[in-house]
Amino acid sequence: MSPNKPIRIMFVGDINLGEYYTSFGHGPRTYAETRNPLEHVLPLLQQADLVVGNLEAPLTHANFNPKEPESVVLRGNPQDARYLAEANFKVLQIANNHSVQHGVEGFNETVATLRSHQIFPIGLNGQPVQTIQINGEKLGFLAASDVPDNTNKAQASYQRFDEDFKALVKESARIVDHLFVLLHWGLESSTAPMEYQRKYASELASTGVRGVIGHHPHLFYPVWQERSTIVAPSLGNFIFDQCWDQRLISSGILDLTISHNMLSWKVWPIELTENGSTPRISGGAQGPSSEINVISLFDLGESMSGEQTRKLKYFFRHLHKGNVPLKTKFIMRKFFPILKPKTK
Repeated sequence: MSPNKPIRIMFVGDINLGEYYTSFGHGPRTYAETRNPLEHVLPLLQQADLVVGNLEAPLTHANFNPKEPESVVLRGNPQDARYLAEANFKVLQIANNHSVQHGVEGFNETVATLRSHQIFPIGLNGQPVQTIQINGEKLGFLAASDVPDNTNKAQASYQRFDEDFKALVKESARIVDHLFVLLHWGLESSTAPMEYQRKYASELASTGVRGVIGHHPHLFYPVWQERSTIVAPSLGNFIFDQCWDQRLISSGILDLTISHNMLSWKVWPIELTENGSTPRISGGAQGPSSEINVISLFDLGESMSGEQTRKLKYFFRHLHKGNVPLKTKFIMRKFFPILKPKTK
């Protein structure tokens, strides 16, 4: 019998095929109406056996009111799942604090949409390990979130990062050849991994988990190898219109190869262009060496202080673009809460 072929997996960060308040009418969703948001990284992604990421915004028409900012924000068009499928996405995490932003109906439509495009959604509440057979090897994927969800406080639709999940990880590691754990965790205001993230990653490394892949801070943290485990606490943004800070549109693609049970990896730097709508390779791949096993692409600084001020300045500088009436309605309600519609 011939030896198994190498398996190449690429991991990316947060994907928002909708639009944030600051770019209504000129963000990723609008861009996707006429062009493929992944066109510039397509040749690279199609070299992988599969691509994995975090779908931050639901793909749904449910409960949609195009005249209401809260109904429009972070809402992707289900038809744009075709771009993800074309780019070799086979697994997408949906355990995150925006996946139920447009209701349980929106969450369920997102799950159905991904499945109809042969993409496995992971992180559903109570979901067992998702397995995929590639080149004679069984890969396993699990996902959970520990970020409080203001739109779905019970977090009933997706998996919590709790003791039951930790037990599931240990159990699943024994029944697959290579297990990858995706976690929506940490703090958006933190420019470095928190102590509990480092501690849990080390714990998983001791159990033989192949990868600990994180999302949520929207910043690309350093990536390192611990034993036979790749630790990437936060892969930053991949498609996301948070363009008021260069650190939020500077990111990377984790490119991992498993061959004869050995692990090799590198990181491709990318920049999000066209108002965060389309990632582009911004340099050559960087990998570890015998002296250095940590890859740090960017200087993230000590803090994200002043972020709200930068966001507000960006909003007003670009107020004239895109859907001006919707932006105006949003900002007026922000400054004058009395203008917000009364909830039933």
